[in-house]
Amino acid sequence: MAVAGKGGTGKSTIAALLIERLRARNMKPVLAVDADPDCNLGTLLGAEAGETIGNLRDDLLKAIKDFP
Repeated sequence: MAVAGKGGTGKSTIAALLIERLRARNMKPVLAVDADPDCNLGTLLGAEAGETIGNLRDDLLKAIKDFP
């Protein structure tokens, strides 16, 4: 499932509510990927992420560049 739209339309809030509803129905595990540069989904769910998609992308690009 993907939640998309313009900024300030409540995408993160809707995603968090959907995730909580799935968890409440014991539909586990639930994987949530917050690709928004603001990364608010973790905060809304009460789980701070240590890494971002952007960090992982940058690490992969650096590894590719440094590859012989």
